[in-house]
Amino acid sequence: MIHKIIEIKNCGRLIEYKPSEKNYGWNGIFSSINTIYAENGSGKTTFTQILKSLTGNNCDLVEKRKSINAQSNIIISLIDSNNKKYIYKTKNWNHYLPFIEVYDNYYSESNIYIVSLGNYESPSNFYDIVPNGYDIINKIKILRRKRKNFATYVRNTKHSIKTTSNFEEKRKLEEQLCKQQTKREQISNQITILESDLDAKIKAVEKIYIEKVNNYLNRFNPNLKIKEANKQGQQLVYYISINGVDIRSEVSNISLKHALSEGDKSSLSLSFFLARLELLPNIDKRIIVFDDPISSFDTRRRIMTITLLSRIARNASQFFLLSHDINFIKEFSDRHTDSTNLKIVWLNGSSVFVHHNIKLETMTGISKDMYTLQNYVQNGAITDFEKREVIRCIRPVIEGIFRLKYFNIFTDKEWLGDFLNHVRNCEKHSPLFRINEFYDELSDINDYCKQYHHSNPKYMEEPIFDEELKQFAQRTLNVIAYI
Repeated sequence: MIHKIIEIKNCGRLIEYKPSEKNYGWNGIFSSINTIYAENGSGKTTFTQILKSLTGNNCDLVEKRKSINAQSNIIISLIDSNNKKYIYKTKNWNHYLPFIEVYDNYYSESNIYIVSLGNYESPSNFYDIVPNGYDIINKIKILRRKRKNFATYVRNTKHSIKTTSNFEEKRKLEEQLCKQQTKREQISNQITILESDLDAKIKAVEKIYIEKVNNYLNRFNPNLKIKEANKQGQQLVYYISINGVDIRSEVSNISLKHALSEGDKSSLSLSFFLARLELLPNIDKRIIVFDDPISSFDTRRRIMTITLLSRIARNASQFFLLSHDINFIKEFSDRHTDSTNLKIVWLNGSSVFVHHNIKLETMTGISKDMYTLQNYVQNGAITDFEKREVIRCIRPVIEGIFRLKYFNIFTDKEWLGDFLNHVRNCEKHSPLFRINEFYDELSDINDYCKQYHHSNPKYMEEPIFDEELKQFAQRTLNVIAYI
């Protein structure tokens, strides 16, 4: 598990970031389930690529995101749950952290349509779901190196035979050559047996894999279906049916990348990823990362996706959900009250992670303003910005209550001062007459807010006294309970 961020420097928009409870409201410590809300371009995908590179797959994923105009190298420092440090410096990690599975908008490029199988030196992650796949590949790699060595022996021995004129020496070299060739053939036979075994395992898991992919596609997009996978040389090629029409890459002029909508591509990509997770061993030891899994999904798909992701989050060692869709984040976090909820914002020349009050941010209008007042009275505020936001909420809350309760009296273009005039001048039979007992209180609140209103040229220079603000916030809550 990734326990804590220590530092991220010169990586994309994360130019100079060190977590701070005091400055950003978050100390850098992750939990088992984490949500990260961020607008596009703020550093969300950069963080995802950092995690992906941490597996050891490709450090270029990080290096390509070096901040514009950065004068020094990228520096990243993380700590795992065992207090082991992972440091990216001089274009490489000091340690790698395996078992990180990342879903992002790059996933489809290398994991669907076509899967490369032949490169044993850098094997496809498809072998993660093949039982003993990597063990067999490692054996093949060792045998291939041995065969290569014996091929060199054979070539050198043949050369020696041609150049020697000594009959006895030549006879010995020919005997040696025969043994070398026999050994080379034996190794080749061993490789053939292992490759046949590997092909059989691939074929077996491929069938199960396609079934699971189609199960997810049926939930997300019933118009799409994987028909089969065909091994062409060292590639596994998937055939897709769209609305019952088979699209086969080798016989069709249709490009899948262009024939499919963005929603279709998202459905395919996510279905392949989820099927892969199902087949992976030891899911409870893996870190699962989702970066914007529902960019093109409709409401039905959103609900299904949240349900599936929630199940994965509960079973994984650690879970990260990143999205630019705040409502999607909220719907997910509502199911996980123990999650750590973060937001990436631009602050003081760098993107930073801050604690994210999703409930507050997804509220609107008077509900949001009332929550802000209540939260301040109960928990206070740290920054000057937060306190000024509390002051800003006071008048809209009172005005909103007046407009709702006395909708037939007040217009949308009237404000608190106008409301007070109505109250002061109302007759005894008016519904407003009883509010006269709160007139002085409302007037005091209005006067307090005026000095911080933008109509005052120096409103940003007016000092805020915490105890005074807390009194007026509480007085506001008290008075709206009666008006």
